[in-house]
Amino acid sequence: MRLNRTFKTLTLLSAAIVLAVSSCVKPEETVTSREAELSIPLNPVPTKAASQFVTVDAEGAWTLSIDFGETEEAWARVDTESGEGRRSDIVLSWDRNASEDSRSCTLTLSAGARTVSATFTQNGTSGSGGGGGSSEIKSDIPGEWLELPATDDENLYFITHDMERGGKTIRNYSYYYSPDDRLAVWVAYPLNRGLIGSGGRTDEWGYDPKVPARYQPVLFRGYDGGYDRGHQLPSADRYGSGINETTFYFTNMTPQLGSLNQKKWADLETQIRNWSYSLDTLYVVTGADIHGATKVAYDNNGAACTVPEGYFKALLGYKKGGSIGTGGYVGIAFYFEHRSYNNDIMNQSMTIDELEDRLGYDFFVNLPRKIGEEWAARVESDVDDWWY
Repeated sequence: MRLNRTFKTLTLLSAAIVLAVSSCVKPEETVTSREAELSIPLNPVPTKAASQFVTVDAEGAWTLSIDFGETEEAWARVDTESGEGRRSDIVLSWDRNASEDSRSCTLTLSAGARTVSATFTQNGTSGSGGGGGSSEIKSDIPGEWLELPATDDENLYFITHDMERGGKTIRNYSYYYSPDDRLAVWVAYPLNRGLIGSGGRTDEWGYDPKVPARYQPVLFRGYDGGYDRGHQLPSADRYGSGINETTFYFTNMTPQLGSLNQKKWADLETQIRNWSYSLDTLYVVTGADIHGATKVAYDNNGAACTVPEGYFKALLGYKKGGSIGTGGYVGIAFYFEHRSYNNDIMNQSMTIDELEDRLGYDFFVNLPRKIGEEWAARVESDVDDWWY
C-alpha cells in the first residue's frame, strides 16, 4: 500500500450553499425558499480546472445563470441553463486560476417569482487551502463493538458515523481510511432488520463531513476508466430516512468493476441481508484488498485512486438463546478477486481465520472478551452449517 506520504496542510471548506434572496448566511447553513433551491457541494474549490454536479430544485420552469461581476472573463459555466423541477446532474465546470488572488462568481436560479443566488469561489495560488476548518484527518476512538477489526496501523484513520434511531444516537458504521489510496480498506457495521429500515435509494452523492475534502475522491459521476462507484456499506443496508445518504459519501466508494459489483458481489450483499433477517444482529466487515495493487482509476478531478486487487467480507452472526453455533455465534468469510465470476457465491467462502491469514488482519477483536478466547477461536476457525 502507498501509505507513507506527507500531506501538505490545506483547508478546504466543502459545504452546500443555498441562499435565499436578501439573506446572508454562513457557508454551511442552508436557507431554502418554498419553491427554489440551489446547492453547490464543493465551495470554495482549488485552483486547478475541474467540475462538479450542482443541484437545482424548483417548482415548475427555471433558469440558471452566472454573473462574473466587473470581470469580462467567463471562467465558469454550467451545461444546463434551463429546465423544470429537480435536477441533480447539472455540471458546473471552471478553468484553472493562475492568479494569486481568489475569484468569485454568482450563480442565480430564477423560478417564477423566486430568485435564489449562491456565490461560488475558486481559490488563488496563494490561498489554495480555502476557508476555515481543519485540514487534517482526525481518528475517532474505537468502541468495543463486535464488528470492529484491529485498528493498529498508524497510517490509516479510524472514522465512525452515528445515526438517529428511535430518538437515540447509535453507531451507523465505521471505516479504516487510507487517504493515500482515497478509499477505506474496510467498513464495519451491525446489520439487522431494524437497522436496514424502510425507504429507498437516494443517490445523494457527496463528501464525507468527517474527512477533509482534499483527501477524498470526487465522485459526483463515476470513475474514469469504466469502474463503478462500488459501495462498501451497501445503500440497501441503510434505507432509513436521513441515513441512506451516508452510504453515498465518497469515502464509502472504491473503483469496482461492474462485472463484479453488479453481479456476484450484489448477490452476496443480498444474501447477507437475508441472513441478517434470521439473526438478532449480523456484524459485517466489508473490505478492499489493496495489497500489491498497482492499478489506479481517476476521480472527477483527475486524482488517482487505487484499484483494489480483491474484495472481502467477514461476517459474525448472533442469535439470542445460544441456539446456533457456539454460544449463539457463527462466523464465515468471503474473498473475491477483482474480476467477474460465474460460480455460486458459497464457493468463495472460507473461515474467518483463513481470511485473516490471507490479509494479515485481525477481525472481531472484541469477540474474545464477550465469549472467551476458546469459544471465539472456535467461531473463527469453523464455518457452521447454519450458513448453508
